[in-house]
Amino acid sequence: MEQTGPAPLMRLPMSGWTVRVGRGAADRAALEVYEDGRMADVCVANPVSVSVLRGARRNARGGAPWALAWGQLPTGVTAVTVRFTGRNATPRPIPAVLIENTYWVAETPGDFTGVTVHAGPAVVSGRLRRSGGA
Repeated sequence: MEQTGPAPLMRLPMSGWTVRVGRGAADRAALEVYEDGRMADVCVANPVSVSVLRGARRNARGGAPWALAWGQLPTGVTAVTVRFTGRNATPRPIPAVLIENTYWVAETPGDFTGVTVHAGPAVVSGRLRRSGGA
């Protein structure tokens, strides 16, 4: 059966954020990331400049602790491992969920402030920003 409307949202259980695959220029796959129903990011597949780690967030102050990261798969990579780090949390590898063999997303409970992504030979690190514009 051919899909006629927009792709369904995938709700992430810990953060409550949602992701959906859309279409960008030249019919390239696009990952749409939503916080509380508002678009937080759009990443359009670009084979020339891959955003291995496109975004990373953590819970708003006072909320239950969680960490979230997303990005684009480099060409030929079939698995991504994400390691969230923090002062009071034990880092552990989290296998990312692959979306249409173009994007990945990873989420975990815990009080984390940083993230390192391993995607084939690519290793990228970054800080987690607070959710809700904080």
